[in-house]
Amino acid sequence: MKVVSKPAMGGLILSMLVALAGCQTPDRAIFSAGAAARVWPAAPDAPRIAYVGELTGEDSLHARRDGFEALGEILTGPRPKARFVTPMAVAVAGERVYVADPAGDASVVHVLDMKQRTYAAIREVTGTPLQWPVDLAVCDNRLAIADADRATVFLVDLNGAGGRAITGNGLTRPVSLAWDARANQLFVADAGAGAVFVFDANGRFVRRFGTVGAGEGEFHAPVGIAVDARDGAARVVVADSLNFRAQLLSADGASLRCIGSKGDAAGSFALPRDVAVDRDGNLYVLDNQLECVQVFDQQGQLLMALGQEGRAAGEFWLPSGITIDDQDRIWIADTYNRRVQVFRYLPQEAAP
Repeated sequence: MKVVSKPAMGGLILSMLVALAGCQTPDRAIFSAGAAARVWPAAPDAPRIAYVGELTGEDSLHARRDGFEALGEILTGPRPKARFVTPMAVAVAGERVYVADPAGDASVVHVLDMKQRTYAAIREVTGTPLQWPVDLAVCDNRLAIADADRATVFLVDLNGAGGRAITGNGLTRPVSLAWDARANQLFVADAGAGAVFVFDANGRFVRRFGTVGAGEGEFHAPVGIAVDARDGAARVVVADSLNFRAQLLSADGASLRCIGSKGDAAGSFALPRDVAVDRDGNLYVLDNQLECVQVFDQQGQLLMALGQEGRAAGEFWLPSGITIDDQDRIWIADTYNRRVQVFRYLPQEAAP
């Protein structure tokens, strides 16, 4: 039996260190290439939405590790990776994805850079810890965070630094945000006040509209909001949850159309939780209790539905937030499945 002397063993370890330092684990695709083959609605109807993949936290980045990191994992075990606990909302700036996660005492906004494969966490803003961050919006080069328990909307830079707190002006429980890039205005749905508040790019109060009620232009627990500003005349969509409808309004709050009513049939709602608008002006209503997304045109005509209760792709468990980015990707915070599901809108002219 050959005995390796201590100097030789030291040289072997040194050689391993050098070899590992020159190695890097390869990047893996964040979303699998074959996943997009799944589409809705099913054939023979023309597909409108394709499945892309899911994010569950830092591990989803499949970040490249250099040799020293790999050796450290061999010697001390893998570093714990941040995972989503109660993802409630998503905002996207290019390839940077923000996920609001009000996980009790550890409330956080996760920041996943899908291009650089890096992870960061925003746990406090303007010097104070986040308490219950429930929605996010990218406002040009800034991030807006709605902290419902603090009755505050925070405006910070895209790294979570600096910024200011928007409070007062009647805000009681801000729960949803939408940015109108053309008018440079931030729309805030307040579930407690039963109203929508509008602020300028510097956080100054501009106007509010709506009051508690069941009539047109009135709200009962508005919990989701989106802005459609395709043609310059902004329209606002509100998930009017306890009136069991979605409302389409002018930017000043004049009711244009009410969509849906209480029920479990197609076109009805059990608890509309959030809304989004795609590039063609179609309205997406995410229902927390029916655990699906229903898609309507501007006239309120139901076009299709996606989802049911479950854990598979395109299934949900008490989903809370939906957003559509400028690359036609649809991001859904699938809250109790502890993940964000990603789909892609297929404009009819581009659909296969």
